[in-house]
Amino acid sequence: MANSNQGVQKAGDVEILDVKLITTTNNVIDLTDFLAELNIYEDMFANSMHGNLMIVDARNLIEKGPIIGEEYLIVKIRTPSFTDVISKTFRVYRVSDRTIIRDNTMQSFILHFTSIELFNDVLLPLHTFFEGKITDVVSSIYTNYIMEKREYDVGVNEDTLNIKESVSPLIVIGAAANNVKFISPGWTPFKCINWLASKSIPMFATAKNFLFFESNKAFYFGSVETILKNAHEKQNYLGNYTISASNIRNGEPVPDTNREYFLAKDVSMAQTTDYLKNYTNGYLANRLITLDVYNKEYKNIDYDHVANYKNQKHTSPNPKAIFSDDALRNSLTSVDFYPVNDYLFSKETKIGGKITSINFKENISTKMGEIHGNRKSSLLELSNLKLNMTVPGRTDVEVGRVLYFNYPVLGEKESPDEESNDKYYSGYYLVTAIHHSINKSKHMMTMECVKDCLEV
Repeated sequence: MANSNQGVQKAGDVEILDVKLITTTNNVIDLTDFLAELNIYEDMFANSMHGNLMIVDARNLIEKGPIIGEEYLIVKIRTPSFTDVISKTFRVYRVSDRTIIRDNTMQSFILHFTSIELFNDVLLPLHTFFEGKITDVVSSIYTNYIMEKREYDVGVNEDTLNIKESVSPLIVIGAAANNVKFISPGWTPFKCINWLASKSIPMFATAKNFLFFESNKAFYFGSVETILKNAHEKQNYLGNYTISASNIRNGEPVPDTNREYFLAKDVSMAQTTDYLKNYTNGYLANRLITLDVYNKEYKNIDYDHVANYKNQKHTSPNPKAIFSDDALRNSLTSVDFYPVNDYLFSKETKIGGKITSINFKENISTKMGEIHGNRKSSLLELSNLKLNMTVPGRTDVEVGRVLYFNYPVLGEKESPDEESNDKYYSGYYLVTAIHHSINKSKHMMTMECVKDCLEV
């Protein structure tokens, strides 16, 4: 957050710097005066962002633009006095809900938009050979097939239009230790990167929970465990959130704007632990059966998450598992199959004058026993406890950040000195999704937050 709140009158204030549409005929339409509501969605489990913009129009913009659903949308908003902005150029893909209002003199409609990079993805199936460190291959795919110049410079009179050199960066959070060789069988770039995420072994972590996602600041590739580890080691948190009525001023003559940014409303524990589900979905234990198609051999590889839980970093620096040490579990309740081939990508080379076949030591199929069970349990763990809350919007917030939430103790207290926060459900949460809701005067965020443990 910025050091000063100068210019902020109340939490949720927003400056709409740009909401402009670039039509297929290169006309630039300033939509600021027509904006009713702007919704932007970001999600750690999605490769790209998307949103919609509701327009109330008395100038027949659809015809004059024309607006046909192939436009570019420039969005730039800022919390007053903040240095961080949300600045993106999106691609419109649909116009919907066109409705005539007020005696046929006005209309409303919704523009649906998504990241420009998604269009590069869906239009580019790859039949390409890739080799190298997984994080290097991911960077190469992003740079060569996904990355797009996505900022436009619009003249003062909106009569000039130039594209800037800036792009959305790809930030790698924790390198993968293993190499890979593969040929993309017509997969899109996003699918290739998702596949690589599912085959990544972290260099400085334990959990194999790599993800590829876009926030309002950048694209990210890395492990969830590394995100949590970095947040705790660097004390890099969004802040300390609590439930409170915004009109309670704690005796201040004027509202404390900075405090009100951390007051949550519409708080709900959207998901809690389902133990029956966890017994059967592979979270607590699972099995991978590998079949060597060359040697006609199979192997059973069991993974026990209860035994491995303490080896990983979690949302809390002092985690308490949501299961007991003797929790019921059976690896046979969740069985997956994977073909392996020790001679995949082997090559012949001359050693001491003799032709010898050398196998590719990092053959990913032979590494699946190390990856599969851990990754499955680590990702399922993020769905155990899920909290939704609505807070005043800030343009320095993005998915993949960690916050502290004070979950209140409910019911009557036995004494004034009794702990006011739930000792198990209060604590650190990872922000996995954000819905930004913006109009001309207010920016609100509905955040989905998860935790993979209780507090000690």
